Amino acid sequence: MNDTSELEGRILSALDRAELALDGLASNTEDEGRDGVIDGLKADVTRLQEALRTRDALLQQMRAVNRNLRESNAALRAAHAKGLVQADLLNFALEGELAGLRATRDVEKAEIEEVLAMLEPVLKEAG
Repeated sequence: MNDTSELEGRILSALDRAELALDGLASNTEDEGRDGVIDGLKADVTRLQEALRTRDALLQQMRAVNRNLRESNAALRAAHAKGLVQADLLNFALEGELAGLRATRDVEKAEIEEVLAMLEPVLKEAG
């Protein structure tokens, strides 16, 4: 999981460097067409940075939910091994599993929205 966080940090860092480079290009250019392209690239960088932040927040939420689910399931297994079937513990485990499924769905939805956002300009150009 640290690999994912490290990779996200590297991507955000690269996007920050790209944004700085684009700022430098914008200050050195006089061509209006180039300015439009640069502005578009800056908007893309900003959008991608926000998408990464959103995805990271959703992943952190999903990890926390899954950690809670593992803990509650371990407690449920221990209670079952002792012959103590507790309905509220079972209910808590099922609620945790449902929350995990919802978090996974939210991450998948964010990924789909990212793909659609990237495809939208291409589809508009294609007419």
